[in-house]
Amino acid sequence: MKDKGVPSIMVKLTSFLFFILFTVACYLWFIVSSYDTFNSLFSEELVVDFSKGAMYALGAGTASLLIVFIAAYQSIKKCDLSKKQEGIVVKVLILSIVLMFVFPIIVHFAVNKMTVAKGYYECEEMSYQWLLYRKIVYVKNDVVCSNLIRDKEI
Repeated sequence: MKDKGVPSIMVKLTSFLFFILFTVACYLWFIVSSYDTFNSLFSEELVVDFSKGAMYALGAGTASLLIVFIAAYQSIKKCDLSKKQEGIVVKVLILSIVLMFVFPIIVHFAVNKMTVAKGYYECEEMSYQWLLYRKIVYVKNDVVCSNLIRDKEI
């Protein structure tokens, strides 16, 4: 007879794989977006894209990674977490949530300061926001901004 409160092995495996893929996707989005932004900035390209939404992925990926570690630990050990381990997990989870909402703000201020110092300004017509996701396009001059707007309309 099956236990009603215990999920099947297929549900456990599917959930575990989902969180692994989600973790990898979050970290990849964060790394690729950060690399693109800072590479463009330090290479002094005419356009620098900053995805503030990708910065939220660092905290989300950290929380998801914690879930993966807990699932793997409990699967291997076949036991629940101790009270001390639960306390650590709660602290790391709270830290990742704080990281998710504070880190993008800090990075945005830093990127904005660096772009202004290097002579960039925001091309507001090309920047956009949807809920917490915000993409900011910095350019070196008006001609580049105008060309981006023209290319977008085509």
